[in-house]
Amino acid sequence: MSVPNDELENILGNLNEKNKVVAKSFLSWLLEKQLDEDDDSLTPEDIEALEQGRIEFQNGQTKSLEDLKRELEK
Repeated sequence: MSVPNDELENILGNLNEKNKVVAKSFLSWLLEKQLDEDDDSLTPEDIEALEQGRIEFQNGQTKSLEDLKRELEK
């Protein structure tokens, strides 16, 4: 369901000052939760790439980030 921006603006415009503070707090929380959900989801391809990286590291085909940093410092 989509809500037009002007409808949201109308609703917010009709709130009293106390409820505007509550609405702002709630909307900020909602936005933060949305960003958290977007960041936390791994695709099946992401999981497969992580597993492949672990296998390559265990087989000595790749180096750890710490090893690379040490090599670059030389």
